[in-house]
Amino acid sequence: MTQLLLSLGSLTLGGSAAIVLLALAGHLTRSRYAARWRCWVWLLLCLRLAVPLTLPQRAQAPIQVEVPPAFIQAPVPTHADGPSVQIPAQSAPDASGRPAEPAAPQEPERAAIFSFSPAQALAGVWLLGVTGVLGWSLLSHIRFLRYLRRWSTPVEEGELLCRYRDLGLRAGIRGSLPRLLRCRGLRVPMLAGLLFPAVLLPWEELEDQQLDCALLHELLHFRRRDIWLKALCLWVRALYWFNPLCYLMTGLAHRDMELACDEAALGCLTPEEYGVYGKAILSGAKQISSPPSPSAPPGGAH
Repeated sequence: MTQLLLSLGSLTLGGSAAIVLLALAGHLTRSRYAARWRCWVWLLLCLRLAVPLTLPQRAQAPIQVEVPPAFIQAPVPTHADGPSVQIPAQSAPDASGRPAEPAAPQEPERAAIFSFSPAQALAGVWLLGVTGVLGWSLLSHIRFLRYLRRWSTPVEEGELLCRYRDLGLRAGIRGSLPRLLRCRGLRVPMLAGLLFPAVLLPWEELEDQQLDCALLHELLHFRRRDIWLKALCLWVRALYWFNPLCYLMTGLAHRDMELACDEAALGCLTPEEYGVYGKAILSGAKQISSPPSPSAPPGGAH
């Protein structure tokens, strides 16, 4: 237990320093390096923090042999500088002339059945926080899935499905595409689902150009597997719930993922389509920043 707390402490200090340095480097070099490289750095940092264990400093021998004290080293007087012979140690005779029996070894004191240490108390508080954060996230996800099962329907318009497949090829996706669903309460299209991903569309109809730009953005999220990075960030945030810099890391990683998708989308569009894509992104950001409606789905999966 103590080793686990020491590992958490060392990883917290090292991870905090790395987060601060990466945040400063991203702010200073944002115009020089693409956002996708910062996403790779966040991924490597999250992978290191995801397992709060440190390697042992020194490996111990698997078998340890103790030399019995019943033998003493005594020189043989016949030859000078000759080899030595091990002679069993004899006990001193008692008053009757018989050699005294060796004393029986003393039994070690029995350890206490239960001992409550400060390390165990800290570990219990840490486990309680991890369970609370993961439990709340799991509960929100279950509520969101229940909302989708009730209020979402598959898209059946043939023209929209054809455009959706064309946008998938444009985004560089050669395999199967996520399901395309319409859901009540949504304001902007979004990608949801870790194992069974789906692109969710608002119930209200969007303009064709704005819808195509939004679908391209979400398909690029799918191609880049950003939803797995978001899940990894959630796991790290749950492990280090006591460190506010981990919440900062999650926000910065989400921002860089959005910027990386925007950069990839500009590579798929023509210069004439840049303005349309920019208007679509600004419109979506305005919709997200506005107060939520009563019919909005619970939980977060943006």
